[in-house]
Amino acid sequence: MSMFRFSQREIIDLIVSVLAIAFIFSYPNFSIVIFIISLIAVGSGFIFHELMHRTVARKFGAWSEFKAWYEGLALALILKIFLGVTFIAPGAVYIYKDYLTYEENGKIALAGPLTNVALAFIFLILTLIFKPSSLLYWIGKYGFHINLFLAGFNMLPISPFDGEKVLKWNPIIWAIVGPPLIGYMLFVMFW
Repeated sequence: MSMFRFSQREIIDLIVSVLAIAFIFSYPNFSIVIFIISLIAVGSGFIFHELMHRTVARKFGAWSEFKAWYEGLALALILKIFLGVTFIAPGAVYIYKDYLTYEENGKIALAGPLTNVALAFIFLILTLIFKPSSLLYWIGKYGFHINLFLAGFNMLPISPFDGEKVLKWNPIIWAIVGPPLIGYMLFVMFW
């Protein structure tokens, strides 16, 4: 299976998930500008995170495809609209192979959060280049924070998160990557 081939269902699931996530993050202060910021900052973090899992899994010879969880998206919309709670469960990359080693599974899992870290620094560059009055500055600022938050959240060492798979594979790599990202996530949540 080609690393860059998408089924029609996968394309639809990715588009629906990204649009729903952007809406959730831009609600209740919805405007076209806030939606665009959310679409770029959050949507890119989500989509590249998931596609990197998919790509690495395919590199290891596994069948992999993103599938939306429409019930989770509906729940996320209801929670945001009626309770103001942001909880995102858009779907996941499903991976099938007769046998994945702990190393393969750990590397597949680590690829997503590391992609968010790389995106965070790309977004950080926007905040350094553009002035705070610029739309690109705000895309950069929001993209930096949300991508580090997503990386930290996904590195939690509990199932079904990526951190649990990385920890099973290599506790030293988890200890290097996980705690700083989780610390950042907790800082953002409680500061």
